[in-house]
Amino acid sequence: MSSIALIKELQHQSFRMILIEGDLTESYRHLGFNKSVNIKTKLDSGKPPEDSAEELWTKSVLQVLIQFNVNLVLVQGNVSEYLTERCIHSKRLVIGSVNGSVLQAFAEATRAVPVTYITQVNEDCVGSKVSVTFWTSPHDINRSNRMAILLKTEGINLITVVLTSPVSAQMETKEDRFWSCVYRLYHALKEKKVFLGGGAVEFLCLSHLQILAEKSLNKENHACSGWLPDSSSWMASSLSVYRPTVLKYLASGWHEYLSAVMFNTATHPSAMEASTFIQYHVQNATNSGSPSSYILSKCSKLSSGLFHSGISDNPEVVPRVYDTVTPKTEAWRRALDLVLLVLQTDSEIITGLVHTQINSQELDGVLFL
Repeated sequence: MSSIALIKELQHQSFRMILIEGDLTESYRHLGFNKSVNIKTKLDSGKPPEDSAEELWTKSVLQVLIQFNVNLVLVQGNVSEYLTERCIHSKRLVIGSVNGSVLQAFAEATRAVPVTYITQVNEDCVGSKVSVTFWTSPHDINRSNRMAILLKTEGINLITVVLTSPVSAQMETKEDRFWSCVYRLYHALKEKKVFLGGGAVEFLCLSHLQILAEKSLNKENHACSGWLPDSSSWMASSLSVYRPTVLKYLASGWHEYLSAVMFNTATHPSAMEASTFIQYHVQNATNSGSPSSYILSKCSKLSSGLFHSGISDNPEVVPRVYDTVTPKTEAWRRALDLVLLVLQTDSEIITGLVHTQINSQELDGVLFL
């Protein structure tokens, strides 16, 4: 009987299983095992095959499987080919090279206890209510004469993803992109919050910075002209003077960043057109009185965020792009820390001098940042 015929016979049936950490071979010993130096094993070639060490060990394994009525064995390491054939003849399935995380998932779902050796198996180590079936058609066998099967049990915290490509060189890149997507989804579910992607949040920051810069500029225009007092509070006064300038250049940085992203992603043919597009929407968002509402309304009409030029073919199904919160805010924080470090450095260069070294009369009409 072949393994395919066995799976056809066992599929959709509920049976018991055991989990083996390590190899399921007669010669396997766990890491750290100290072989006795006083014992030597000799194999007489004149003995019949059925009395060999491999045969005796295989019989003992089958006795354990029969005793606990086990039909499925998952092994983390290698499996003896002879044992696999004997198990197939006795309608038992042995699967080797199973990932450790898969063993752990089945252990938690079936309450099975992984063991290192088959002789350690007892009733408490056996899991139950596991079924097996073909993942694809039984006729879909690859070049290595292998086929994919599906093991199912109730409550298992395990998802299987199959990545395929006609070019083997692309598989590593595909796997890296897959895991990147999975980690983003994991953190989004863990944080229970996401940012609206497609440049929407960056656009909102840009419009908010421009509004703050305009407000600060209006306050400065209405302030008194004597902004440099004789007291040590001149830094506080100069802060109000330079606040509009700092906010303006922060907004300019956002503007250049978004223009570069839109140009590099080919949503606009040139950086100039991307800049014009951004300025147009920034002005509209400011005039609307509620930039956030304006951005949400625009994103609901476009297929992949605010800065996507195409419209969805199906208006009833509008896919949206979302970003994880923590990585994006951390990137913003690091960029802002760099800006603050530059501003702080300029301030320290000036204020680090001893006060008596500066003649206040020579500073009349001069302002240091």
